[in-house]
Amino acid sequence: MGITAEPSDSSVVTHHKPAGQTRRSADSWRSTPGIIVIALTLLAAALRFGTLNVQSIWLDESATILLVHRGLGGMLSHLSASESAPPLYYILVWGWTKVFGATVLGFRSLSALAGTLTVPVLYVAGRRISTRAGLWAAALAAFNPAMYYYSQEARAYALLILFSAAAIVLWQRVLEQPEKPRLWLWAGMSILALLTHYFAVFLFVPETIILAKRLGWRRVLTPVGAVVLVGIALVPLALRQRADGKTDWIEAASLTSRIAESAKQFLVGLYGPLEILTAVAAGLLAIGAILLLLAVGEEHERRGARDIAIVAITAITLPLLLALAHVLDVFDGRNVIAAWSPWAILIAAGLGVARAPRVGTMLGVGLSVLSLAVIVGVNAIPGYQRDDWRSAAHALPARTAGRVIVSQENAMLPLSIYLPALHEARGASVSTRELDFVALRRRRSVGSPLPPVVPTKPPPGFHLVGVHRTESYAVSRFLAPRVTTVQDATLRRASGESTGEVMKQH
Repeated sequence: MGITAEPSDSSVVTHHKPAGQTRRSADSWRSTPGIIVIALTLLAAALRFGTLNVQSIWLDESATILLVHRGLGGMLSHLSASESAPPLYYILVWGWTKVFGATVLGFRSLSALAGTLTVPVLYVAGRRISTRAGLWAAALAAFNPAMYYYSQEARAYALLILFSAAAIVLWQRVLEQPEKPRLWLWAGMSILALLTHYFAVFLFVPETIILAKRLGWRRVLTPVGAVVLVGIALVPLALRQRADGKTDWIEAASLTSRIAESAKQFLVGLYGPLEILTAVAAGLLAIGAILLLLAVGEEHERRGARDIAIVAITAITLPLLLALAHVLDVFDGRNVIAAWSPWAILIAAGLGVARAPRVGTMLGVGLSVLSLAVIVGVNAIPGYQRDDWRSAAHALPARTAGRVIVSQENAMLPLSIYLPALHEARGASVSTRELDFVALRRRRSVGSPLPPVVPTKPPPGFHLVGVHRTESYAVSRFLAPRVTTVQDATLRRASGESTGEVMKQH
């Protein structure tokens, strides 16, 4: 056994850091997460606002724009006939466009702001588990393709995600310190989420059950009752909207395909190149993060993630069970998108485990790079973007009074945003000198979109002027030497769309 001599004072050189320098170093270390969150938020804002007008307005967005253009009173009175969501988003976007203009950018910028604000909110939610988990949650919110997509859409989903994420933060605060004001703040944010989209209830239910189990029903009854009363008040509107059949298209697709589509959407967004490959890769990285949490996560990390996991699983399971029981089958990726936030926090908890920082970082960087690659691919390849009604409208010649346009079902709403004075042609026939057939590419559940197809054989009395094709749309034009009458059925057969729309422009 060796003996180590105690060094003399003269042989020891001790370097003492000044107290102020030590304090500055500690403050700098503590401020680093804040700087990263600010940087991620600015990156998210640049991504969202910088490309806000790259893609065309599509069908659902055109419904929002036309509804808001009715004015506040007309908008609210037509809400049940036009939409299948509660009124809060439409009221907010109506007021927003009064300030920022009723342009495409004006409408979409509200969603872009909501999507940007979700980044720091997710950080706060993840930070309840650990600082690293909070940072990864913020990164997932900044770069996830679905979050990017909904942040650029004039619809309620980005606002729903923001309100639902904020409700999670307030719910976590109640669990930490169950004070009455905190309970009411959580209930108030839950009300905002519910007034934005009915599916917010599927996050509210597990949050309520967990609170009641920890605190007792007496303490949570009044604030929970306030949320329930708001939900009851929304029931008549929801029933009217349901009776109009606006959600029938959801049930037309198989539930299995909708489940798979929803999982793919959570991972790599709605549409994009190499969807199967990117979804599988992202799925493996996400599963790896959760397994990492289960395998080497510290007790406080697993405990913090446990409640989030209950909310995440329940928010998907409840609407799925309702669909399986044929009670209410409206399970769809868009409807359950509020559940993305707790799932992102859960994955972030795995990416941020203290015992395996390098592995977590590798998985997190992989997810972020893959997500950014999908976003870049979508912006670079028009075929994977929203339906390109803008380019199709601009491909037509300058406004021609009396021309007839034939396109797919529900084409008139988005086309009317870019082509003024467009209306449905009524009757069994139309009379015109110009016929224009417009077709968009067809998306498929798997694989690249199908190319757009327009007729090139002229109807009787017309001759082909030209065909313009791109990967996202096609237009064929026909002219007649004089005003010619043609049957609607003939036009639909020529377009290959038995349920297509025949429109006339004045």
